[in-house]
Amino acid sequence: MTLSISGQERLMYACWNHLFFAMHFSSLLILLLLATVSPARALTEAEIQRFIDDAIKAGGGEVVIPPGVHLIERGLRVKDAKKLRIVGLDAEDTVLKLPPVACALAAGTTAAGATTIPVKSQRGFKQGMRLKIEADGELDSFTKKPKPYHLAIVKAVEKDTIQLESALKFPIPDGTMIRHEDAPNLIEIRGASEEILIEKLTLDGGRVESDPHIRGHAQLCAIFASGAYSYEKGPTGPQVKKLRISRCFIQNCHGRGIALYSVEGAEIDDCTIRDTADEAIDFDHFTTKSIATHNHIARCHIGVELNDANDCLVAGNEFRECSTGINLWRWCKQPGLNEGNLIVQNVFVRTQGNAVQIATGTKGNTVAQNEINSSGKNGIILSGEAQIVKANKITGSGMKDIVIQEGKHDVSE
Repeated sequence: MTLSISGQERLMYACWNHLFFAMHFSSLLILLLLATVSPARALTEAEIQRFIDDAIKAGGGEVVIPPGVHLIERGLRVKDAKKLRIVGLDAEDTVLKLPPVACALAAGTTAAGATTIPVKSQRGFKQGMRLKIEADGELDSFTKKPKPYHLAIVKAVEKDTIQLESALKFPIPDGTMIRHEDAPNLIEIRGASEEILIEKLTLDGGRVESDPHIRGHAQLCAIFASGAYSYEKGPTGPQVKKLRISRCFIQNCHGRGIALYSVEGAEIDDCTIRDTADEAIDFDHFTTKSIATHNHIARCHIGVELNDANDCLVAGNEFRECSTGINLWRWCKQPGLNEGNLIVQNVFVRTQGNAVQIATGTKGNTVAQNEINSSGKNGIILSGEAQIVKANKITGSGMKDIVIQEGKHDVSE
């Protein structure tokens, strides 16, 4: 297809991001793990982290990871890095993998004030570990509603009970998920990091079919990148800039495949993301001018989510058998958020719910030239104001091809 919509120039983001990697990496320090480690041996997390830290201290460089399954128990950290490339020798055979997440289900109701929680299906808890108990907790200052969790600290673990260091402040209903509050992301990027390339790796979140249902949100992600921000003030410090994730296989995550918070100019291209319990790609709070192109996304809760994101491009991706294809919505209250995003030339096949849904509090986003086949609910569902919807091919919708819930929009199909 030929893109013929207003905003076509945003496709240039891809070319722009490709160029800065080609310009810089040729002259930087190269750190090859192969020089000191046999490819036949799995690397420890400490070994990989040491090479990453050395490259950061040197002002940039390339960390090449050999084939093998490398267990990452605490998460690799990239902070205030410049011109750093983390690359596998073979995308399918170079695997970074999280261990099984520590979790349990509450066995029966536990009252506030108790110091013992009866549990079932328990695994991985240790003394001193913080627990995230996914039941109503204290009042949230932003939403003015109870937080959907409260915390406790493990004193001791027995077969069917967890002993706590102090009494519970809130009750725990029967069947409540209890998991590790500090569960890691495989790769976490923070601070004033710029020009980071992650390429040709398999990133495995360790999730298996028999696991209980866990939606990790900002934990247990394959890649999590965040600048400093607050809900009320927006960005409060340097954003992560010019992050590129290319030619990776991302799979089996309890959290997101890729989560970006307060990131500018990111590019996610030519990746395969499958079997994630949360979003495959998340452009979240105050992420701008970022793109997701030519990715293959299958069996994920949401294919791409845009939340408080501006001027982002989602183009040329394939979504298969996701619960929702693309979800654009608002959380923060600042004016001018959730505007100017382009959703173009994607293919959606057999979403369980809506293929594309755009929520209240969004404005001036474009959905054009997409192919939507056999959505379980609606093809496109619209709220907000002044969305542009045109030249989409929609067939076999379980409910309606296009639904307007609120607002006035430019719809021509």
